[in-house]
Amino acid sequence: MALPLSTHRFDAGPQQAERAPNAQPAAHQNVIPFPSPRVRLPVTLLGVSEDDVRTQLKTLLHSPLGVYVVSTEVVHDHVHLNLDIASDDLDFTMHALITTLPYAMIGPLKRRHAAREAS
Repeated sequence: MALPLSTHRFDAGPQQAERAPNAQPAAHQNVIPFPSPRVRLPVTLLGVSEDDVRTQLKTLLHSPLGVYVVSTEVVHDHVHLNLDIASDDLDFTMHALITTLPYAMIGPLKRRHAAREAS
């Protein structure tokens, strides 16, 4: 359970009186930035056999990209999967995907909420 943050201001005592009357208040360190919008990246792994595709999938899941995989579907000799990534991570994801599985077929990017509505 997260502890609630207090928004109450406490009297700083004599230091408050020494501050100039038009001085700006100190910035708060409890500001949380908005998360980056997330996108779905469909990827298809192609192979000559089902075992070949499963080996590629195992390689992907054990790579740093494995944390982005949100769904997989094995269909005969290929695998359809979706990666759910922050838009800020797109460069890393593309580079890692191309170096890890150079024969993977990469589909078009979709906003995450649009992907949810299509399902």
